[in-house]
Amino acid sequence: MDQIVVNGDRAGACWRIQDCHSCTHSSHGCGWCPYSSTCVPTTNLLKPLTDAQICPLKAERYELRTKALGCGCSTTTLLSIVVTVFATIAALVLLGLIGYVLLSINQMFGTGSWNGVEIEVKDDGTRDERQWRRSNAVTSFVRRTALKATKESEQE
Repeated sequence: MDQIVVNGDRAGACWRIQDCHSCTHSSHGCGWCPYSSTCVPTTNLLKPLTDAQICPLKAERYELRTKALGCGCSTTTLLSIVVTVFATIAALVLLGLIGYVLLSINQMFGTGSWNGVEIEVKDDGTRDERQWRRSNAVTSFVRRTALKATKESEQE
C-alpha cells in the first residue's frame, strides 16, 4: 500500500483499468494480477522477485503479467522456461563430456582405437597394407542394409 501513496497518479491510473490487455498495454507501465483482477503499477515482469507486495494477494505474486509477454505469460511461466532452457543446455554439455571421457578411457584402458592400418608381411618379403575400422551397431546396420543381408547370412 505504500507504493500507492508514493506513486499516487500512476497507481490510480493503473487501478482504474479493469481488463488485462488494457492494463498491460497502458502508457502508465502497469501489470495485471489475474487472481484479484487488478491492475498494478510495475516496472517489469521480474518485479515479483524483489517486491513481495506487488499484487494485492500474496498467492498471485508470481502470476504477474506485463506488456513484454502479454496476458498469457506470467513470471512463473517465464522463469520455468528460462530454467528449462539452461537445464537442457547443461544436460547436453554434461552428456557430451561423459561421451568424450568414455571414448578417452576406451582408447587408454579399453580395447583401443576405432580404426588403424594393418600390415601383413608375406613370405616373399612384400608388405600388404590395408585400412581397418572397428564396426559398431551403426556401421553394421548400414552394411547389412546396403547389402540386403541379415545376421544369419553374414555368418554363413
